Amino acid sequence: MQRTRKAKKQLKSPEILLKYNSPRNKYDTHNTGLKSYLLEEDLEEYYKELQKQYLKSSEPNEFESFVGLSVGYKKGFDALNTLRMGTFDGSLSKEEWKMGMLKDGELGNSVCAQDATSPFSVDMHIVEPRKGVVHCFEPVPSTVKKLKELSKDLGYDKKGFKVIHAAVDKEPGTTFFKSSDVSGLENHGLDLCLNQKTKKGCDQEVEVLTLANYVKENIPGDGPIHILQIDVEGYDNKVLLGAKKEVLERVEYLEFEYNWMGPWGTQHLYDTIENLDDLDITCYWAGKKKLWRITGCWQLYFDIHTWSNVACVNRRMAPDLAEKMEKVFQQTLKIPYSEIGFTEPVIKNSRQDLSPRKAEKAVSIDPDVMTAKYLQ
Repeated sequence: MQRTRKAKKQLKSPEILLKYNSPRNKYDTHNTGLKSYLLEEDLEEYYKELQKQYLKSSEPNEFESFVGLSVGYKKGFDALNTLRMGTFDGSLSKEEWKMGMLKDGELGNSVCAQDATSPFSVDMHIVEPRKGVVHCFEPVPSTVKKLKELSKDLGYDKKGFKVIHAAVDKEPGTTFFKSSDVSGLENHGLDLCLNQKTKKGCDQEVEVLTLANYVKENIPGDGPIHILQIDVEGYDNKVLLGAKKEVLERVEYLEFEYNWMGPWGTQHLYDTIENLDDLDITCYWAGKKKLWRITGCWQLYFDIHTWSNVACVNRRMAPDLAEKMEKVFQQTLKIPYSEIGFTEPVIKNSRQDLSPRKAEKAVSIDPDVMTAKYLQ
C-alpha cells in the first residue's frame, strides 16, 4: 500500500539519525559518484546475479533488452561501463575507449576519475551478449564529435552505444555551446552560455530535448528503463521534471548529482525526493560502500547545497535491488560516527542542525520549519 504524506515518518529516532545518517561534510559522498560505490558494489552485484540468470536461460533472446539513459556523461566512461554491465558484453573495453579518447588531441580532466575505475566483470562463458542500448546525451560539440567518431571506429555504435547531440532540460528548445571547447570538458552546463562573463565564444546552436519527448519517440511502450544516469551541472532536477511520470515510473535505478550550481541553487531536494517517493522510488546519499537514506529520513541539514550524489531505486520494479540498497543503509547506521571517514566539517553555523538538542526541529518536515531560514 502506498504511504500517504502524513504517514511518511522518520524511521529512526532523531538522535540516531543525527549521529549516523548525516553525510553532509566534505564527505564520504563528495564526488565519489556511483562510480566508486554502486557501480562497484550493490548495483554490480545485482547485475552479476542477472548475468548468472542469463547464462542459465535456455532462450537468452527472450531476456528483455537492456535500456539505459546517460544524460551529460562527458567522456562516456560511465555510459560505456553501464552498457557493458547491462548487456554482459566483455568486448566493450574501458581501456580501449580511454586510449581512443586520448588519441590525437587534448582531453578534459576527469574530475571523478571514471577512467580509472574497474570495468564490470563479464563471465567468459557468455558467447552472445544480451541485446541492449545506452542513449548518451551530450551537448558540448567537440565532445560529441569525439564520442561519435570513437564509437564508430571501435564498432561500439553497433553494440548499443548511441550518442545524441543534445542538451536535456525541463522544456524543449535550443541553446548555444562553444565549438572551441576541448573535448571531454566537465562542469560545462547550460548556464555557461547564459552568463555574461562566460558566454563569449558560444557559437554553436544545440537542440534541447526533454526525456519525456525523447522516450516517447525512441523508447515507446511501458517496458523498463533499467538505468537513468544524470550529471548536468545543476540541471539534474529540471531533467527529472522534464522526464515526467511517464518516464520515471519506468526507471529501475536512478542516479543524479545534487549541488549549488544552476537551478539547484534555488530548488529544494525535499520536493524532488517526495515526488520520486510517490512513484515508489527510494533515494539515498551515496558514499563509498555506504548509503544514507533520504526518503523518509529528511533533515533540514540536507537542504545545504554542496557536492553530493544521490542513488535511487524503484521499489516496485526492482525489489531485489531495493532490498540490497536498504540493507547497506541499515549497515551504515551501525558504523560509529568516528569511523565514517568525514574529512572536513561543514560551516559551523550549519552544524547547529546536528545538535541532538535540536533533533526534533532538524528532522521536521513541517513547511514553516523548512522554509524559516529563507524568511529571516
